[in-house]
Amino acid sequence: MKSRQIYIYLITLIILSSCSGYRQYTIPEKTLALQKINGHEKIKLEDIKTNISGLKESNIGYLSIKINSYLAFKRKQKDSLQIKQSFIQFFKRAPSTVTEASIKFNINALKKYYRLNGFLKANIFSKVDTLLTNPHLLQVTYFIEEGPLSTFSKSDTVLVNNPIIENHVQTYIRNQSLLKKNAPLESSLLKNEKEKLSNYFKNIGYYYFSPEVIGLKLDDIKDSSLLKVGMVYQIPDSKLVSANRYYDRLFRIGPIDFRENEYLSENSESSINKISPATKALKSLLLIKEGDLFSATKFSYSLQNIYETDQYKSVSIQYDTNSTTIFPKIELIRNDKFNLTSELGGSAFRGIPGPFISNSFKIRRIFGQLDYLDFTTRIGFEAQSGFINTDFTRKNLEINLATTINFPVLYLPRFFKNRLGEYFGAKTVLGLGYDYIDRPEYNRTNFRIFERYIWKKTSLDYFQLSFLDLNIINTNYPQSETSTLFVNYLNDLRIKGNNLYRSFNPSFVSSINFAYTHRTFIPTNELISGRALTVGIESGGTTLNLFNNNKIKFIETLLGENSDMQFYRFLRFNFDYRNYKFLGVNKKSQLAFKFIGGIAYAYGSENDYQLPYEKNFFIGGPSSIRAWKPRRLGPGSYNSGTNLIEQPGSVLLESSIEYRFKIIKVLGDLHGAFFVDAGNIWSLQENKNESTVFRVSNFINEIAVGAGFGLRWDFNYFLLRLDMATKVINPANPINRKWVISETTFRSGENPIEFNIGIGYPF
Repeated sequence: MKSRQIYIYLITLIILSSCSGYRQYTIPEKTLALQKINGHEKIKLEDIKTNISGLKESNIGYLSIKINSYLAFKRKQKDSLQIKQSFIQFFKRAPSTVTEASIKFNINALKKYYRLNGFLKANIFSKVDTLLTNPHLLQVTYFIEEGPLSTFSKSDTVLVNNPIIENHVQTYIRNQSLLKKNAPLESSLLKNEKEKLSNYFKNIGYYYFSPEVIGLKLDDIKDSSLLKVGMVYQIPDSKLVSANRYYDRLFRIGPIDFRENEYLSENSESSINKISPATKALKSLLLIKEGDLFSATKFSYSLQNIYETDQYKSVSIQYDTNSTTIFPKIELIRNDKFNLTSELGGSAFRGIPGPFISNSFKIRRIFGQLDYLDFTTRIGFEAQSGFINTDFTRKNLEINLATTINFPVLYLPRFFKNRLGEYFGAKTVLGLGYDYIDRPEYNRTNFRIFERYIWKKTSLDYFQLSFLDLNIINTNYPQSETSTLFVNYLNDLRIKGNNLYRSFNPSFVSSINFAYTHRTFIPTNELISGRALTVGIESGGTTLNLFNNNKIKFIETLLGENSDMQFYRFLRFNFDYRNYKFLGVNKKSQLAFKFIGGIAYAYGSENDYQLPYEKNFFIGGPSSIRAWKPRRLGPGSYNSGTNLIEQPGSVLLESSIEYRFKIIKVLGDLHGAFFVDAGNIWSLQENKNESTVFRVSNFINEIAVGAGFGLRWDFNYFLLRLDMATKVINPANPINRKWVISETTFRSGENPIEFNIGIGYPF
């Protein structure tokens, strides 16, 4: 019982005790005081109360039944006398009266709910008792005999008057049915089964095949006990009255009519003045053509193809039918040729704001009807910790410029595209990019030429392939004390056998890469349920194997004869798995899980088997292991004795689990989170410091663990996050001092609390 409720109750009781009307008031007969449910073993009590309206009252107990009943009586009196009710009303929920009808309703609802969950033999009965404290108060107890759980036997019967449709149904049951053998017989699956079977037929030409055509019922003849239940698929349903009589006819596609409309002006959304015929390029986006059998999914993907060209504000379709032919009409409304967008935002690191501005200028229909040219810029003046002194935070300038031309087709050899099968959302992207980073330690530039092929196989599966990704990277060191310290530190590492300095030399990095993403949700600041998997494979410097000395001469001298241009050859693999699950019936909390990993191998002897700096793995920071400073954890059990420089690695293992829950609504939704982070990075090649090398026999002992608590303030348009984390296991310590949680402090020391401020969820 909450303390606030107790105070209100005591104040109300004191006020009412002085009222003679309250003292003389008698609770009505057969007032419900308490409802109990016994016998529930396989279904949670919380689920029962949530899904059966007549049992929800027992979720919240009464502080005083007499107070609730009396105040409800006074409200009825005021209503009958047409007296205005008080602005503030306490204990508004009036006690219910026990009736035979209400008990019968709850019993039937319990039986129905149990049957929906597969307990076909469930038996419910009730008992009513009078409370000793007051003969007018009743307690109702519902006793549940759950019985055995019924499951699908998959001994199904198909009753169809059309042998062709019967064969299709049998094929569907074997390969795609949602009803799996020995799975619980949940009634919700039956509705989903009918919808999926209907879509199956709509994708093989049966335009009018709707769920109403399908009769789906339990087969109680083969097993009268209903423990192992088969299903009866009856088509058409014996109860069929309103379904279209053409459900069993195949429909083919007739001529496809495109209507491409334009507004009279940008400010007019209702007046349309132009209808133009569709181009050949537009028709090529259709996955279905005249003469093909109707397919709902192919038309859906075709419309997505058109919409994702970014040429149209809206894309819609209507169907006309005649005999066994469908005449699709696709209506399109164009976007403007020119589009300019700007975004002003910011991030926060250690409480220091970092503003940025992003601009995008888009020109549509440059070379044809469906391409567009995109110019993007981003200028950020954002806070980051220094390389040399991580306790000192500076604002660093970062400029990103890019130009891309986008075509809604895959410009790939025909034999390659044929191997892809059906796909949609295809795009070929060619681009140029320029990145500039100005830090106190160095200035770094990256000029980039790239191309990408992007496509989808389903609405959940995304693919990206690049045969061309060329980067020319150069680093300059300003005349400053910080820069000098940084260069000296790199030289010290070189003397000790660490070749990190090479990563800051002028570099040429080329790669062929492929990425696959499976995602069941759309990323958002809301608590969601779903999972995501991303897998990436990259081969760097592949074409260098075709040149003498594994170098390209004109690039080697591109920045000058003394540039000491580095060429890299490497292989890299990474994966990222995330899972989000709701907890509780009301779905107000979430369990979020992340597991990522990767391995990178440099095989270029001309560069001492080093990886490009950007291709290393790093760990630690606001979106990683939050108890360590950004990019400062590892490698392995290596103890640098300082946080002066980022620690790269070629093997990565990282995992996080986070319990997220809502706290209160104040100008937005304030959420809380408890989290545990674990992971580390390692070197793959042998070097002078064995503590950094990944070894199967020892890596478990080198896993770092951090834990903490976070607050997230969701303002709808952005989410502000504060995480406080402490080290639990520090792999850099001696084996008898790895557990360091007892040394946690808010001051500097062995294990200070790390504060991380950011925008959005950490994962």
